[in-house]
Amino acid sequence: MGKTLFISLLMKKTLLALLVFYSSFTFAQTTQFNHPYENVSIAKGADLLLKLKFEKGAMYQFLVLQQGIDVMLTLSDETNKVILEKDSPNGRYGFEIAEYLSKETKEYTLTIKKLEEDSNVDKGIISYYIKKYSKAEQALKEKTRQGLAIENNKNVLTADIDHFWEAVDNLKNCKTRWDSVLSFQNLYLDRATNGLIDFIRVRNFSADEFVRTIARYPKYYQSVRPYTYESKKAEPLIEEVFAKLKSIYGNFKPFKVCFAIGVHRTGGTVSDRYVLLGTEMITTGKNVDYSELGGNWAPKDSTKEPDIPLRIKGMIAHECVHTQQKDKLNEKAVVCNQLYNCLREGIANFIGELITGETNYSVVNEYGDKHENELWTEFKSTLCAPNVLKWLYNGATVKDRPADLGYYMGYRIAKAYYNNSSDKAQAIKDIIDMDDPLNFLQKSGYDQQKKN
Repeated sequence: MGKTLFISLLMKKTLLALLVFYSSFTFAQTTQFNHPYENVSIAKGADLLLKLKFEKGAMYQFLVLQQGIDVMLTLSDETNKVILEKDSPNGRYGFEIAEYLSKETKEYTLTIKKLEEDSNVDKGIISYYIKKYSKAEQALKEKTRQGLAIENNKNVLTADIDHFWEAVDNLKNCKTRWDSVLSFQNLYLDRATNGLIDFIRVRNFSADEFVRTIARYPKYYQSVRPYTYESKKAEPLIEEVFAKLKSIYGNFKPFKVCFAIGVHRTGGTVSDRYVLLGTEMITTGKNVDYSELGGNWAPKDSTKEPDIPLRIKGMIAHECVHTQQKDKLNEKAVVCNQLYNCLREGIANFIGELITGETNYSVVNEYGDKHENELWTEFKSTLCAPNVLKWLYNGATVKDRPADLGYYMGYRIAKAYYNNSSDKAQAIKDIIDMDDPLNFLQKSGYDQQKKN
């Protein structure tokens, strides 16, 4: 090999090695506080390192918007000691948010790194903002923390409603998208009760989604606002529900209720300690403007103002049954998803009706009573289908009949089990503790029962 050719090959190998080396990281850069950085590229093996000079006693917030790539945040000090790490279970979209109260004045590094998972992409875009709180903002956070300690000791939490509307009112003072996102984050999500904290985790709410949703449905949110405050009148009725359920179900596990406001995609759900209610969806009245939503959101009878506290009582009765139900099938049970999920919802309806004497599902029940035989024949033909889209949560797709008729089928089976039991107290326990759907159906006798 000639000397010239050898040198040429050596230079190419050296250049290639340098390219590989420098592509494996990005140089650290100094970052301004309270300044947005938009549409920054990030890729596999190319971490973004942000040099941050913190002051002792100051509080900082890190907001990183994932725009198609899943990242994790790591804050480390000058000795590379890891101070905090953050990776929320929100996939490739949405915010990673963390806070840090600096204990001393020195330099830190915030590393934004692509999460190494098979489902993630190799490269993508993020935007980020490092907020430094003013002394007045820190004092307000401490005052809020003390107030939340009082609120979190209650059985029924409503403070998040007031915080939400404060955040909405402040949007008119925001000049940029980041202003709006930060305002909503600080005035609503950062002031979350323990219940809203669970709601954020379960439903993956973010300040960015709130800002976009409110901008998309301004008439809806403003028209529903006065109704959301009605939820505060429901507290004594909720306590009645707790007392009644405790009296009929010996294994009652105490829980709490949180009224928060969401992005119009969930009316109610549960965590391991709360019933979580999307107040903007459950407190609607005749003056609510549905024109921006599309679909069939408006109730059929929209001429009469509802008794919102009474409606909430029925909803709480339903949701509180879910907090008592078992999370897993009996290990000997046959997996039967359609029946199992419809039974869980129908059981919550039936026990809720025993507790309150009323139902929130009159439209579904009226239709079901008129078509029970044909509905059961149809339901039975796909009894153990792997999904429930034909019977539950199908308000956007169903035609020519009410949505969520699986609630009715589960309700009728639970009612048959109760009616066929001589020991009603034991029947209630069996119904709530249901963990073998096919065995429960057989014992109910519903299949053999005469139907309309």
